[in-house]
Amino acid sequence: MKIQQLYYMVTSSRSLVIQMVFTLNAIYYVTTAELNALQLVLIGTILEVSIFLFELPTGLVADLYGRKRSIVIGTGLIGLAHLLEGGIPEFWAIAVASSLWGIGWTFISGAEQAWIADEMGNQELEQVFLRGAQYSSLGRFIGIGIAVLFAEMTSVQTTIVVAGGLLIGLALLIWKVIPETKFEPITRAGTSNLLQAKQTVAEGYAHIRGNTILVGLAAITLVWGLASEGFDRLWGAHLIDTFRLSEQAAIYWFGLFYAVAFLLNMLVLKGVETYIKGRYATTLFWFNVLLILTMLAFAWVGQFFVAVLLYWTIAALRNVHYPLMSVMTNERLPSKGRATILSMFGQVDAFGQVAGGPLIGLVALYTSIQGGLGASALLLLPMLCFLRRIKHH
Repeated sequence: MKIQQLYYMVTSSRSLVIQMVFTLNAIYYVTTAELNALQLVLIGTILEVSIFLFELPTGLVADLYGRKRSIVIGTGLIGLAHLLEGGIPEFWAIAVASSLWGIGWTFISGAEQAWIADEMGNQELEQVFLRGAQYSSLGRFIGIGIAVLFAEMTSVQTTIVVAGGLLIGLALLIWKVIPETKFEPITRAGTSNLLQAKQTVAEGYAHIRGNTILVGLAAITLVWGLASEGFDRLWGAHLIDTFRLSEQAAIYWFGLFYAVAFLLNMLVLKGVETYIKGRYATTLFWFNVLLILTMLAFAWVGQFFVAVLLYWTIAALRNVHYPLMSVMTNERLPSKGRATILSMFGQVDAFGQVAGGPLIGLVALYTSIQGGLGASALLLLPMLCFLRRIKHH
């Protein structure tokens, strides 16, 4: 099996299982665990604090000891997180699980991109990342159907627990089948691992500071983080509370929400892969103009079916962001220390989400969920300035 196919298999399989949880966890939090708006956002903030604290250390683990090992650890930790989350429907348990999820994700982020970039020798990265995003979307689409079917046969809570077990199994499978042939650890003769880590971090910061476009991409990552956490945590509660969906109805509706969103995402990504050749900043600029307008409309529209159409548009637009940012970032990074530098970008995103999440949560608590969603849209505005500068660079 070609290395690209193994990459697609790993990312799509993990996406499938995680989507089983994501399809149902908004329902689980609101109806089973009975979290309020602030608690919903705090769950996300706890996750992002974990990411912020662990992105850099886990990136160094990937650069010192291997990207494959890092991916296996991360996938296993996310599985444990879902076992805890689904096992105990209490705020404290979900909070601890969110922290574990964040730590697990930091082992994967950066390491997986660095692994495939090294194995591919930095060749055809645009095609691999965009096609990988399409396969991940297909995996999520299948995961939606499985989640709805399993939740109907058992319960929302049981489905989350089963997904946790499947992720632990996937971690073991990755360890057995994924090769790592071109990894070069960041070792220097006569230096300790701690000193090597410090030197790698310093070189990473210097590399980012020395590249105007990387500085702009870091600023975009920060703004995206500020705005995204509030929307991620509140859109489901908005649809459930504003339009009074029961848990049973929500299972089917949320399955439909995600299914159509991922079909649209695959179509949009295929269009980007086919027609957008190098014009990534321009594409992201106009996509985000439309995204801001659509998010504002979604927050305040009073008709359920119009809100659903707006959500599908938002989901498709947001899912284009990450693969295009990955291409623009990875094109400008050296192989040695790549995972650490990518972890720095992940840390910037987490910092934005840690800062933006509680702010949006307080706005939602003291005004309304709609107010929090509207504030999330407005926080995206500075990103247009940075994209415009990169576009003209």
